[in-house]
Amino acid sequence: MNTVRNLFPEDVEELGRLLPSVYQSIYRYQNERSVRLEESMRSAIRSIMPYLERFKPHIPAYKQRYIELLNIQHRMKPYDLILCFDRAVYELHARVKAGVFADLPWSKELRELFNERQEPATGTGSAEEISSGAVDFLTSGATACKGEAEGAARVVLDPSSLSEVKPGDILVTPMTDPSFLAVADRIAGLLTDRGGLVCHASILAREFNLPCIVGCRNATEVIRDGEPIRMDAFAGIVTRIAR
Repeated sequence: MNTVRNLFPEDVEELGRLLPSVYQSIYRYQNERSVRLEESMRSAIRSIMPYLERFKPHIPAYKQRYIELLNIQHRMKPYDLILCFDRAVYELHARVKAGVFADLPWSKELRELFNERQEPATGTGSAEEISSGAVDFLTSGATACKGEAEGAARVVLDPSSLSEVKPGDILVTPMTDPSFLAVADRIAGLLTDRGGLVCHASILAREFNLPCIVGCRNATEVIRDGEPIRMDAFAGIVTRIAR
């Protein structure tokens, strides 16, 4: 990316300004899955293709393939398109750096969606129960994909440890990258220290319908590898299961 940045400093800066709106369009589609929002998402991705095409000759050949695939997005299902786009941007190291969704430009619609997703629901316990110590509280964060899960915590600090993830584990990690796709179909839930509602982990979780809480800040520190935990991805709360 340094070569691209040196050759096209203005284009890289402009791409950085455009990417938040593309990720917002993906977020809206993943929440509603309508034909209208799918086309809006596809249009947003098409809008940045001139920049990606300009950068392509200056990046390694094996990374160029993801950009090439985006040029035939009309042949791709939304699921494949979303993951391919995220991988292409990741490989360029040009993804939005804002770890918290609130750092991105907010529209009224997105603000309403965000507030709706944060409404507590029945599950792990009420705020009163947690504050009183009736529930063994571990950490909390923002709900990226609603749901509940129980299982053994698998703390992965580096992708090289993904081979240790077993079916039914709840994956606990600082942040995901495309290599985590290899275990997405075997885990019961996903917790991250960093990220917001349009980060890689959030997009991945919504495509696999995985309960997911992001931006916990200290999940990898307070959760022990292998211990049984419960995640309530309605309320954004993680608790320890008594043995």
